[in-house]
Amino acid sequence: MRDYWLTQDLLQAAGIGFIFLALAGIGLALWLPKKWWGKLLAALVVGFLIAIPVRKAGKEMKEEAQEQQALEKDYKERYAKAKALFDERCKTAGEKVYRTVENVEGVLLLNVRGTDIARERTNPLWPDAALPDEHGGDQYIRHFLYWEHESSSTSRGYLNPDPVKATSRGYRFVDLKQPDETVLRYRLKNPGNRDSAELVSERLNGKSSRYAIGFVNQVNPEDRAHWVAGTTITLTDTQTNEVIATRESYSFEPGLGSRAGDRQPWGFAVTCPRLVGWNERYPTRFFSDQVLKPTKGE
Repeated sequence: MRDYWLTQDLLQAAGIGFIFLALAGIGLALWLPKKWWGKLLAALVVGFLIAIPVRKAGKEMKEEAQEQQALEKDYKERYAKAKALFDERCKTAGEKVYRTVENVEGVLLLNVRGTDIARERTNPLWPDAALPDEHGGDQYIRHFLYWEHESSSTSRGYLNPDPVKATSRGYRFVDLKQPDETVLRYRLKNPGNRDSAELVSERLNGKSSRYAIGFVNQVNPEDRAHWVAGTTITLTDTQTNEVIATRESYSFEPGLGSRAGDRQPWGFAVTCPRLVGWNERYPTRFFSDQVLKPTKGE
């Protein structure tokens, strides 16, 4: 970006220099020759020499304008197709809740969203692009254990490990299924202090939580070519294999992957259902705790 502005400054300086040079040439052509026909001839020669770069610059400007128009036309056509696809996908987006469950102490996570979000924001095939602002890795697990604190600007508040002045708490534990089918149980150690609150785990020998939270990302190459991404969150009762609730989400990057000005495409995505405020950071937790309601109290 800085190189672009440097180039513009240099071109502007060159243009000003050319104008002064042209004026100086015309002045010399009218001053040096003694006779009127000499002045006329010199002025014609100088005018001809000035016209060469002016004509060339005019041609280049016309070509650049035509190229820019072609790029704008191409973008508008691509955007129209992508937006139509996004609107079509959004027809099925939203939450479906078949029943709610009270006093849930813990949940079983079937999978966890990935990390390296900053790097992935430029990747059209990023698996988690449908919820581009949701944290991954350990932070994803922590969100289910954290307390919620009231926010004056949104209906849902921010999360942290401090129970003081919290409006509601998260789950008391989170079970996570491992690739070898074993399960780790996660808890918060030393809650109340953001610096010392530690995520600890132990191998679970008994039964894991009855209620599971999982998601399936939609990485359809045709959709991703238009910068449209989707994901479906599913809450299930593992004892009955019953689907308790689902949430289908989509996102669309209106810049169609533009990297201009160090832009990170998925960081500008719009979503459906629309996420605002803290919902952008914790969509899975905030959906889950309205269906699988955590046990209240300390």
